[in-house]
Amino acid sequence: MKSPARPSRPPLRATWWAALIVALTPLWAVAADTPAIFNVLDYGALGNGTNDDTTGVQSAVDACARSGGGQVLLPSGRTFLTGAVTLRSGVDFRVDNGSVLKGSPNWRDYGHAGALLFAKDAKGITLSGNGIIDGNDDAVWQHLANEENGGDVHREGWWPQSFTGDWWPFGKVPGVAQQGGGRPRMILLIGCERVRFHDFTLQHAPSWTVHLVGCEDVAIQSIRIHNGWDVPNNDGIDIDHCRDVRIANCLIESADDCIVVKNTPNFASCGACERITVTGCIVSSRSTALKIDEIYSQPGARDIVFADCVVYHSNRGLSIQSLDEGDIDNVLFANITVETGFSPHKWWGAAEPIHVSHFPRAAGTHLGRVRNVRFNNILCRGESGVFLMGWTNSPLEDIVLDNVRVEIAKTSDVPGGFYDERPQGLFKGIFASKLAGLYARDIRNLSLHQVRIVWGEPSDASYGEGLDQAGVAGLQMDQVSLDPAPHPRPPTR
Repeated sequence: MKSPARPSRPPLRATWWAALIVALTPLWAVAADTPAIFNVLDYGALGNGTNDDTTGVQSAVDACARSGGGQVLLPSGRTFLTGAVTLRSGVDFRVDNGSVLKGSPNWRDYGHAGALLFAKDAKGITLSGNGIIDGNDDAVWQHLANEENGGDVHREGWWPQSFTGDWWPFGKVPGVAQQGGGRPRMILLIGCERVRFHDFTLQHAPSWTVHLVGCEDVAIQSIRIHNGWDVPNNDGIDIDHCRDVRIANCLIESADDCIVVKNTPNFASCGACERITVTGCIVSSRSTALKIDEIYSQPGARDIVFADCVVYHSNRGLSIQSLDEGDIDNVLFANITVETGFSPHKWWGAAEPIHVSHFPRAAGTHLGRVRNVRFNNILCRGESGVFLMGWTNSPLEDIVLDNVRVEIAKTSDVPGGFYDERPQGLFKGIFASKLAGLYARDIRNLSLHQVRIVWGEPSDASYGEGLDQAGVAGLQMDQVSLDPAPHPRPPTR
């Protein structure tokens, strides 16, 4: 019986090539998926915290863009001091863990852009890393004060307008550089698409921290903003004429507003602000935590959701302020806890957990509409109640409070007994009033379902009715508890 034939062996050379191909194929695949890295140290940046690294960082960005995209790396353990850096399409600007990008104190270093990081009409921009972007606010203010005001810094008080004005994008007219001293923004993107921010920290903003204008398809995830508690106009995130924006899981502490949706006037051609979601954020503000305002033009702002957030230690919680011609439509605040308290009167707000106001900015303003606004599952604790105020000739429309609990007690040493309408437009600004659990004026269709006002301790004579309403048509109430405030107890002997 013959033994079975042995299989023929392939030639040695063929076996060797096959093994080599198998061994190298994973390396080729990885290489194809790994972005090119442009280390700013290779382009002249020193990262010693004192050298002007603007040219080195910008050169790395430009080289990355010319190559078709990749990652610009600010490596760990270094501080890079720069003026304005312009980002390009396809660039992932990564501030590595342990690295700091620090803004120059000199306003002249920000050119036309007026921002530490700037981009216009770029696509596919990413800002990433676990490092820090520092706006250097103390140095910016001091430099301006030295130049314009003899070294006298007035941040907390009423500051000289000659040197503390905000830097409007491209100066007052697009394409024109700033002519005098001003405070730069930290990040300004105009007309960009497919924008991604994640994981880094922003701190010490001298003016607005993140300003997005006319951008589309934006995702901001897990960033931290820690700004000074005495710096005016250091907003956290301003979403301006943008569409399809998702902000999630961010931590923001700022003296001025934390997250704002708006349509500023000199970018009216960018269109509506719409399809915006803010979820899972923890925010604290000496002004307003979550807000819609400055909707200057049509089309306005619509289809906006704030949900699953925590607001704490704020002067005003959830707010819509309408003074202009744009409509505000289809807005939902849901599943939010709010803690508010009074701040000194120069900071806008009067400890309202919920504030909606609607009246003309000027006598000639053709006021838009505010309608279809829902507050669902809101737990509030603070020094004032809900404030809802429409305009006689243009009432708020279809406002719903569903499962809203407001606990009111005196917790600060700032005297109460006032409401705040600033920016006041045709109204009074700050005006004295007994504080109600729910203050409502000029509303068409107000629905209250499972709304409860709870008066806590301590209380004082500034508190009044559970419901103070006038000019409300179509009031519907179901399972509502709106008892007046208890009278303060007389002092014991």
